[in-house]
Amino acid sequence: MAKIEIVRRYLYLWFTILGKDNKRLVYIDGFAGPGKYTNSDQSSPTAAMIASKAAIEHAGFKLNGTEFSFLFVEKKPEFAANLREVISSGSWPPQIQWEVEEGTFEEKVGGILNEMKNQRQALAPTFAFIDPFGATGVPFQVISEILSHRRCEVLLNLDSDGIGRLLSAQEFEKNQANLKSLFGDESWMELNPRLAMARLSAAVLALYKRRLRTIPNVKYVFAFAMNSSEGQLNYHLVFASQHPLGLEKMKEAMKAVDQTGSYSFSDDSVGQELLPFDFDSPAVFAKKMQGALGEAWRPYAEYRDYALNETPFANPKRMLEHLKAQGKVHVNWIGPAAKRGFPEEKIRSILVQK
Repeated sequence: MAKIEIVRRYLYLWFTILGKDNKRLVYIDGFAGPGKYTNSDQSSPTAAMIASKAAIEHAGFKLNGTEFSFLFVEKKPEFAANLREVISSGSWPPQIQWEVEEGTFEEKVGGILNEMKNQRQALAPTFAFIDPFGATGVPFQVISEILSHRRCEVLLNLDSDGIGRLLSAQEFEKNQANLKSLFGDESWMELNPRLAMARLSAAVLALYKRRLRTIPNVKYVFAFAMNSSEGQLNYHLVFASQHPLGLEKMKEAMKAVDQTGSYSFSDDSVGQELLPFDFDSPAVFAKKMQGALGEAWRPYAEYRDYALNETPFANPKRMLEHLKAQGKVHVNWIGPAAKRGFPEEKIRSILVQK
């Protein structure tokens, strides 16, 4: 599955980069599953462990002192037992430690985080992959607690369609507790359950991204849509981090995997049609950036953050080049003007005309 390959590719980079400066790295799989399936041997737990093994072998002595800790949470006892068997059958370097816990994501991961908070302990750099079977069981409070720690990131399967159905269900009152848990407050009440489902799903995604950005220091939030073979939305994968490099590398992993057009870009515009990732055609997103940031001198970092959060691009350079060709870009250089491109270290500020 494409999302599993994205996890594997991203984690290889994550382990390699963070492993050089940290003595311990943590991977949490909140809905781990049985380890393999009848139609596929791929699973997120095995992909994560394979990524860590590859990073260790490639980096050699540079990661010898780093512990790789894996927590797999699975509610079904038979799945948990099968997962233990699958992982036990593999050959792993001695610094890889793993544990399969039976229970819910909220119970197990939330419990660990609460205990650490009570003891005033910091969470080691952690990547949490949260892939629930449905719209519920992922309390915002637990997501927020993970992301509140420095160098911790989340990749979440957000069933925006399913959440939309909770909102529009006839027995709506029964779903209020689930919705409050999902969003962490009563902000979901601003959503209009009478919208067509496509528009309601887009509104759910927009609200959830806004909620993630209320977590202190979480500045980088990005979503991409997984489509069915008929081109319909299946779900959104939402990534959140405190650091721009995390989102840059996540986009690299996504771009490397998406060779089939299975994924689409999803922005915050309610009712926005899904746009294919086209890294060779920056015109649409250049125009959006022009509208959002134009007519003011801004540091390069603002354009970088806009590109990361609001476009498929890892940086704004392709979009700036497109606007420069139209005579719309002016640069306040540090020292002599660069002969070509937009090298960040040479730029004091940029003005884009509308």
